[in-house]
Amino acid sequence: MVLIIDTETTGLSGYPKDRVLEIGIAELEEGSVKPVYSEIIRYSDIAEFDRKYVNPDGSEGIWIYRNSDLRMEDTLNASKDLETVAAEVRGIVSGREVTSYNVPFDFGKFLYREPWCLKELCSVPYDIMELATKRVHSLAEEDMIPDKALQERLLREREESYYPNKWIRSIDAYRALCPEDSMGLEGMRHRAIDDAVMEGWILRTLLKN
Repeated sequence: MVLIIDTETTGLSGYPKDRVLEIGIAELEEGSVKPVYSEIIRYSDIAEFDRKYVNPDGSEGIWIYRNSDLRMEDTLNASKDLETVAAEVRGIVSGREVTSYNVPFDFGKFLYREPWCLKELCSVPYDIMELATKRVHSLAEEDMIPDKALQERLLREREESYYPNKWIRSIDAYRALCPEDSMGLEGMRHRAIDDAVMEGWILRTLLKN
């Protein structure tokens, strides 16, 4: 059994500049993936925060509000504040194996920091993104990804990337590793719990093969 955490954040810099706006937890157990926890976090000052926020590309305002169906009103009207959600998450993960798709981001920049403080509560045995990148690149090199357009693009992106082992996005890893589409991507909202479940199916494939 392993828990998979996904966060939706204000940006990429991490705490204390950025905040976790939403968190989702899924569980991989006995070959199946199920949602365990999903909460939007209430910040009463989020409108002022949004007005002052500058993204790495120089654009203003919190990116996730403009690129998903998560809205500022959802944050303002959420039933639980940060301390409450952090305490509930600590209770869920305590003593468990936990991971994410990009551990250095989710854990290193947020969940190991205050008020989450998960570092001493759980073990993080691997990073799904690291495992998936190696597997997907290997499959692409062997011409074993059913979606040939996806395969070509991934190989091209790696070749053109400054980084020799360009990380594979979770949605691309899912399409490459789970062509049977176990979770049903149609209608997926790019929200924390949807991503956590998707990443759980990626991990299931990686651990099974």
